[in-house]
Amino acid sequence: MRETASTRFTRPAAAVVALSLCALSAGGVAPARGAQPDSAAAAPEPVVPVKPTTFRGDVRRIPQTGPLKLEERPKPGKPDTPPPGGPIADPALQTSPASAPAPPPSSSFAGLDLATWGAGWPPDTNGDVGPTYYVQTVNTSIGMFDKSTGTRVAAFTFNTFFSQSPTSTPCDNSNQGDPVVVYDTIGGRWIIGDFAWANGKYSTGPFYECMAVSRTSDPVSGGWNFYAWQVETGAKLPDYPKLGVWPDGIYMSANVFSTQGSGSFNNVQVWAFNRQEMEAGITAHAVTFSLAKSVAGVTVFSLLPSNARVAAGLPPNGTPNYFASIWGSYAIRAWKFHVDWANTANSTLTGPTNVPIATFNVGPSTVPELSGNNIDTLSYRLMMQNQYTNLSGTESLWLTHTVGNGGSPNVAQVRWYQLPVTGGTISSSPAQQSTWSPDSKNRFMPSLAVDKNGDMAIGYSVSNGSMHPAIRYAGRLVSDPTSTLGQSETSLIEGAGSQSGNCGGSACTRWGDYSAMTIDPDGCTFWYTNEDYGATGLNWITRIGSFKFGTCSALVLSAPSVGGFNPTSGSVGTSVMITGSNFTGATTVAFNGMAASSFTVNSNTQITATVPSGASTGPISVTTGGGTGTSAANFTVTAAGATLTASPPSVAAGATVTVSWSGVTSPTTTDWIGLYHPGDANTAYIDWIYDSSCTTTAGATAKTSGSCSFTMQLPSGTYEFRLLSNDGYTLLATSGTVTVG
Repeated sequence: MRETASTRFTRPAAAVVALSLCALSAGGVAPARGAQPDSAAAAPEPVVPVKPTTFRGDVRRIPQTGPLKLEERPKPGKPDTPPPGGPIADPALQTSPASAPAPPPSSSFAGLDLATWGAGWPPDTNGDVGPTYYVQTVNTSIGMFDKSTGTRVAAFTFNTFFSQSPTSTPCDNSNQGDPVVVYDTIGGRWIIGDFAWANGKYSTGPFYECMAVSRTSDPVSGGWNFYAWQVETGAKLPDYPKLGVWPDGIYMSANVFSTQGSGSFNNVQVWAFNRQEMEAGITAHAVTFSLAKSVAGVTVFSLLPSNARVAAGLPPNGTPNYFASIWGSYAIRAWKFHVDWANTANSTLTGPTNVPIATFNVGPSTVPELSGNNIDTLSYRLMMQNQYTNLSGTESLWLTHTVGNGGSPNVAQVRWYQLPVTGGTISSSPAQQSTWSPDSKNRFMPSLAVDKNGDMAIGYSVSNGSMHPAIRYAGRLVSDPTSTLGQSETSLIEGAGSQSGNCGGSACTRWGDYSAMTIDPDGCTFWYTNEDYGATGLNWITRIGSFKFGTCSALVLSAPSVGGFNPTSGSVGTSVMITGSNFTGATTVAFNGMAASSFTVNSNTQITATVPSGASTGPISVTTGGGTGTSAANFTVTAAGATLTASPPSVAAGATVTVSWSGVTSPTTTDWIGLYHPGDANTAYIDWIYDSSCTTTAGATAKTSGSCSFTMQLPSGTYEFRLLSNDGYTLLATSGTVTVG
């Protein structure tokens, strides 16, 4: 592994921007005046760019050890504000029976557990699915599973993961939880995040969001870039961070609490991180906004960014990301976050727009289970994710949370919504809204997703005093009656135990804090993960399962078309802008058959790729799940300026080889020399050093020419050296071969 130092930075203290809103009516209920924006725009705050560190290895070689410390995780805070209304009838309660059962699981396998991989309670179970693997996160570990067999191919802690290429921040050894993983179907990349702070620094900060971004669609052997974002500088915890994928960025929200005194709620903060830069593995930029603590007397709390997937339709170019919240009023409150990467000072956050919704009762704070402790529901905050769809000309946000029946006992129920946002216009009312409660059991910790047909599935925990907590799901076909789940409840797994015992000095009530329903890149298969118990006690386990509705046929992708590229010629390492169509989810870009050393899908019509070592003059091709498109014109590969030599060309094992270079026109202190087997990808180096120091610590002066020595303590065979640019995989020169033996 290579170890590089990441950029350290501080962000100016968050400025709470006072927003002017129209007052809500008495009792905190949103006025029925339609969807109208209530505020002027807040001001963007600067975030210092971050340079990543890079792990080029296979995660199966990372030490497979779990966390060392078990503890009850801090419970997500909430503002000390009254809930909307009192006990009322639920006008959105579904009373009609479902017409058919939801399909049974097509796969169901064990995920990570407390005994080996957990750091305490709750697990914060989360996951997402890509072309080949399902990636699951818990507090504070990561598991990667072959989705076709359920076999776990790798697992490791966040600390072990980030320590493979340290960032010189708490992300390397002090990850604290609230993990989130998303698969970006636009660029074919994974993003895994959690927060971190140095041990003993909780009361003072700083606080980091640690993001690992895969270098390819393969999370196992494709390599990773690590970004350590310092999101708060002082005694302010960015709690409950949630991510959303959007064409122009990775968006994040967090509830900011003081880490001193009573730990009071400060405000909500939102961020946009440059998706293209992070997925290219280069220095990345970000911008953030701090929202007012309340508007018109109603607290602003627990926003979720919208999350887009290719299968359910991408937003039109230039569409802002939609942040949504339900808190303190009977309304969906929505904000529009538009980022301007050319000048982040021009970025805007506008809203909220208040959309009245059906009244509801706040659910119970805890629910019972058989022979166990009462367990948390997290009340009525929105639960991940805020799913965006663009189907048949209608753009929508799909949301869910836990409500109650208002009775005695107050039974937890699942509420869901479809909110149209077509053309950037937030509708004055939901297109659909409904409460799901087919019997007297408690249903809570929900998460939903939507397939390419517009069918929706929602998963959740189920419990009461006569049963152990179970993991179940229900759904609706696009043809089902409006505001109903026509596909009745099906079990992923019925728990065989309950949570019982003490953690943190008292009865362990922590559950969740969330679950995750996602849609496969095939556009039809739903994947769900949540926690349960295999035996009564404190060893939580997790489950991962999949299913699909029979009316959905797998997504058929159109083959890409390469229309042009600029420049039309260049040497190895040249950055080339490729234009065409159907580039989303590209898996390979090749120059006359030689795979590019790196590429980034900027949009469905644009890719940036780097000319690889070994490329020759010929056409450029782009491959996706829909096929391969090839340019009509040839890209001309020209001679590179830099040279690299290795002497002597044949040595005994343990002998020294001198590697010399010259002609580097724009050197950096982080240009590096890698040792390779001939023909291997640039990511598959055996050993490496910086040319500025001849060590794995960068020197102070960039060098256009020079030499370094390598000790060839290697098995007999043939090797070569490569000179690469600026901590990346842009190849500058390749040496002749060196034979050992």
